Amino acid sequence: MDTSLAKKPEDIIEYWAESFNSGNLKAILDLYNDESVLLPTFLPGILSTKVQIKNYFERAIKATVGVEIDHSQTIVKKISKNNYALSGSYVFVINKEDNIKHNSRFTFLVDMLSQSPIKHHHSSRVPFELALS
Repeated sequence: MDTSLAKKPEDIIEYWAESFNSGNLKAILDLYNDESVLLPTFLPGILSTKVQIKNYFERAIKATVGVEIDHSQTIVKKISKNNYALSGSYVFVINKEDNIKHNSRFTFLVDMLSQSPIKHHHSSRVPFELALS
């Protein structure tokens, strides 16, 4: 992605989802900075190298039909001049025939001036809600 085309931080997340849904591994990996950290949705570990991130997305793309971002839930916070934190909700569809969906949430830290803008990505499945009273 030519990040100069990204007018707002949400454009980067939208491009990430489009790349994931089309199975474009190169496009996804190009978004991640060499120093990126990924806390993935479907693994317990923390990924901190491009090789680890590549291996994860290779597996995730094969196992997943796609991801749907709930744009109404996205919160954008400016951290510094060119850095933003984006948090929100998305749904991973695992099996099209059985319509297995995993409600999940994300936080991305992006640098709008970088060719590889994703510096940090935390994704997790939404846990069962506890009744707190």
